[in-house]
Amino acid sequence: MNQQLNRSGQLDDMVMKWAMHMPLRFRQGRMPYVFIMGLLLIATMVFVSFVTPYSNGVPVPMGFATVMMILLVAYSWGMPLHWAVHIGVTTALVQVSYAAWVSGGIFSPRLAWFTVIPLVPFYVIGRHAGLRWLVGVLAAMVAMSVITWVGWMPPEPTVGLAQIKSSFSTNTVAMLLTIAVVILYDILYRKAYRERLERRAELEQKREELLRASALREQFIANVSHEMRTPMNAILGFNTMLMNRVTGGSTGYKILNHTRQSAEHLMTVINDVLDYSQLQAGKIKIENETFALHDTVHNAFGLFSPREQSMSLTYHLDMDPDLPKWVRSDKHRLMQILVNLLGNAIKFTHQGQVRLCVENVAGGVKFSVRDSGIGIPEEQKPRIFQRFAQAGEEIQTRYGGTGLGLSITRRLVELMGGHIGFESTLGQGSTFWFTLPLQAQDAPPQAAVNQVVKPGVISDQALRFLVADDHPVNRLLLTKVLQNAWPKSLVVGAEDGQKAIEQLKKQDFDLVLMDMVMPQMDGIETTAFIRSELDGAMRDVPVLGLTANVNPQDLERFKAAGLNDVLLKPFDPVQLCTQIEALILNRR
Repeated sequence: MNQQLNRSGQLDDMVMKWAMHMPLRFRQGRMPYVFIMGLLLIATMVFVSFVTPYSNGVPVPMGFATVMMILLVAYSWGMPLHWAVHIGVTTALVQVSYAAWVSGGIFSPRLAWFTVIPLVPFYVIGRHAGLRWLVGVLAAMVAMSVITWVGWMPPEPTVGLAQIKSSFSTNTVAMLLTIAVVILYDILYRKAYRERLERRAELEQKREELLRASALREQFIANVSHEMRTPMNAILGFNTMLMNRVTGGSTGYKILNHTRQSAEHLMTVINDVLDYSQLQAGKIKIENETFALHDTVHNAFGLFSPREQSMSLTYHLDMDPDLPKWVRSDKHRLMQILVNLLGNAIKFTHQGQVRLCVENVAGGVKFSVRDSGIGIPEEQKPRIFQRFAQAGEEIQTRYGGTGLGLSITRRLVELMGGHIGFESTLGQGSTFWFTLPLQAQDAPPQAAVNQVVKPGVISDQALRFLVADDHPVNRLLLTKVLQNAWPKSLVVGAEDGQKAIEQLKKQDFDLVLMDMVMPQMDGIETTAFIRSELDGAMRDVPVLGLTANVNPQDLERFKAAGLNDVLLKPFDPVQLCTQIEALILNRR
């Protein structure tokens, strides 16, 4: 097959070289072959005029050759192609019919030309034109048969050597021209097939380039997210520590509160860009777990309480008393959806109220976030859930944002099997709602254990912590958080996994806080080494992962290495201490 393609490609290249010397309109596509076919027909008619034994055999083929020459010139000057073809084929049909009539009617060898006539429009114009002319040729054959039967014929022609030569030449040339048309069509087919293979190879190469570009983009976004979340961990962590030491109404507290709001806004932007990238790549999966619905809603609602206190807003939560206590879904994605909608409501409401309502509905639970803010214009409503879309350029300029939050929220709701919608009146506020198919579940087995773990239960104990993190600021932050919670504790730092293992071999620790991305030996390798290579009690030491890497695949590898739990940076100090106490108490 490849050899045939190569041979047809060589012939096609040769024809294309000839095409450079043809008239301009004959240089593209199949037209070089049409030009060659026209010249062959002209040459054939001239040849036929030399071998014909009939007295009128010269002017008829020469007349047809003249018509063909005129049509080639007329097309090169601008005549439409289908006009030229139909005129030429009509002339050929008349010429062949006349030649057959004077040389034997239905028995004439000139009728061999009828085979060629439908092929020309089929090849040059298309299959429909060829089929129509096939019907015309068959009609001419029927007419010739009737004329022969009735006897409307000239005197019976003489049969001799001249007639034999003429008939042989006619049949041979007609056969050769028929084969020539088939060969030309085959060449065009192979050319199109070769071009299709080349195009397919180009598309495959483009696909591989796009896949590489997509992978690089995802890696770039993940790296940028990690590098930004790492310092944000220190910013938010130290901000929280300072706010706990400053009086609530003081100027310093207000400045720290504004700083925290700006940092949280930056974290929202970082998370939106990362989540959108992962949604596009199909890497976000819903992780179902049984959790307390009331606690989750209260936690999401409470995140904005400090911001609400600094604004002239009524911030209220209404929860249906008949709501199920335990439900099964993705707790963290539900938190993210609520935080996105509440954050938007507070962002676009200068005064008035923001209200979160949670109620039982048929088939699940409905969440509604109502505000008395600026509302949404009618013309912007159809695109409000589109990516990078906000309610006008003025909104983007005045309030900022990426325009990804609502797009991500809708995708997450749909992934969780729910529906989302909104109602809004310009200048009067908006209500964004979503429903999820949440049904009552039995309490999980670990619920009883978690209920007895309260912050401060072991605060007076002299605990020993190992902090493995390559950023000294993060090690300092963790040291301060741990020593504030456990004043008698000993905190040892290690800047990479190798040094962490050296410390574990020297002394025992109650818990290890492990970063994932570190030089020399990362957190995954270090955790796996602890679980498989260390001796004694240190092989089972609780290891709490702390990482700014939010890639689901990397987190799974981190957990599979032997983590007891994992917490993402920036972390909440209270949540961190609660998880640490739970791990230590469960070990005992």
